Amino acid sequence: MLKKIKETAKKFALKNAAQHNGKASKNAVLGSVLSSLPEAKKDVPAAIKIIEQTIQDINNMSQKEQQKEISTLKISTEKTKKQKEPLKDLPGVEKTVVMRFAPNPNGPLSLGHSRQALLNWHYTKKYKGKYILRLDDTDPKIKTPIKEAYDWIKEDLKWLGINPDKIIRASSRFPIYYSYAEKLIAMGKAYVCTCPKEKFAELKKNAAPCPCRSLDTKEHQHRWKKMFRQYKEGEAVLRIKTDIKHKNPAIRDWPAARIVSNPVHPLVNYRVWPLYDFASAIDDHLLGITHLIRGIDFIATSQKQGYIYDYFKWKYPKDILTGKLIVEGMKSTSQARKLIEEGKLTGWDDVRLGTLMALKKRGFTPEAITGFIIDIGPKKSDIHVSEKNLYAYNKKIIDPISPRYFFTEDPLKIDISAAKRANTRITVKAPVKAQKDRKINVGTAVYIAKKDFQKYHGKKVRLKEFAWGTLDRKFIPEPEKDWPGTDKSGIQVIQWVPAKEHVDIEIITPDNSIHKGKAELNIQGLNNTVVQFERIGFVNLISDSNKITGYFAHP
Repeated sequence: MLKKIKETAKKFALKNAAQHNGKASKNAVLGSVLSSLPEAKKDVPAAIKIIEQTIQDINNMSQKEQQKEISTLKISTEKTKKQKEPLKDLPGVEKTVVMRFAPNPNGPLSLGHSRQALLNWHYTKKYKGKYILRLDDTDPKIKTPIKEAYDWIKEDLKWLGINPDKIIRASSRFPIYYSYAEKLIAMGKAYVCTCPKEKFAELKKNAAPCPCRSLDTKEHQHRWKKMFRQYKEGEAVLRIKTDIKHKNPAIRDWPAARIVSNPVHPLVNYRVWPLYDFASAIDDHLLGITHLIRGIDFIATSQKQGYIYDYFKWKYPKDILTGKLIVEGMKSTSQARKLIEEGKLTGWDDVRLGTLMALKKRGFTPEAITGFIIDIGPKKSDIHVSEKNLYAYNKKIIDPISPRYFFTEDPLKIDISAAKRANTRITVKAPVKAQKDRKINVGTAVYIAKKDFQKYHGKKVRLKEFAWGTLDRKFIPEPEKDWPGTDKSGIQVIQWVPAKEHVDIEIITPDNSIHKGKAELNIQGLNNTVVQFERIGFVNLISDSNKITGYFAHP
């Protein structure tokens, strides 16, 4: 039987991996195997162990090795059902599509970041194009990079199922940026401005050129060299010549590079730093980017960069502008770093944040986030959605496979020694395919939630899967037949946990509140496993040697 489970798991894992860039999804394969092999449900834990190991083996293969196995086993990798395709066609597609995702490694990715990451990924897959990860790390003053974030971003993308064709780091390309700056200076399309910041701002506001603008090329080439060894921070800025009377003041002779005397950067130490609008313009051309998905607030960036493209006679990528994705109830990460450093947040995976780290910790699946983002698509207007929208996507995936257990918050002990079934071992029927029937040693006392006792004290209730009766500190079961005329559907079903055999657990909710309680002993040994505590919701269990913590996902 175990051999059959392994063979079946291998086939489903290979098929799923072929459809998802070489990485099989645990949830998808698990569900497929258990559905196709009903006999595997006789020992679900053993089956899951085999399936998980098989998935790991497949994911460790190269795609070439996977294809060889698929060919040998004659596995069809065609999708059995055509997937919904909500993404509209890209404009102006010619021979190929090359897109990039350019996060700043000053922290891990957030749900907001995942929109750009996933849209770019799915478009490149749609057109069989190329996906580039460009780590935009040339700000050593305000959005200073974090060394660990370079790996965090790659791990977050991998978790989402994104496998970039190429990864570049902007801070490793300074000589390239310098060479193009020198070309623009030689062409008379860029100049080094030494005007005081306030003076230039006033001139720009009045659409008037600064005195530096009209100096000859040799003077600016000389000044450019001085930026590397003589000028101090704030004394000189490289500017791109534009329409000095442009209706948008932000476009007028915008800054391309600046001096930073004491840069804070984990990887490099330069004196002259290119700014985003300049560096990304150069890279987008050199990398052959054909389409850009960016926020509508970047419209000025497109106009600024357009001057460089015109000067070099390059073709500008097609812009797809998107509005903001505002998820009500999801905490922003904009101030997270400061709050973490101040000790007001526990880290980048703090459940109050909207980072992918935090969502993963709470038990959200990458499939849910992908479905949520792709269904929204690249709309130009701002999108306001509730966090509950994301809950719905996640619940659809985890509900059929999450085992159910009993949990009582703020527990209150009740004597059940009068029950005929006390001190016996009862069987609780498994409500989902991935869970086998479980045993619970009842004992002579149980815990129920204090709020349940306060609300239903003196009323007829049912201790789930155990007994009916009137709720009191000394619970005396009553046969159902003694309740003539009672509408059983209106009777409250109450969760309980044996007083003798249980585990203490803390559940942490998205506002970082701690809810202490007790759960049945059957959850022991579960780690990084999403379960459903009945009448509570879905919780991701994290176990260590000292305690079990549950991170609440959603109802």
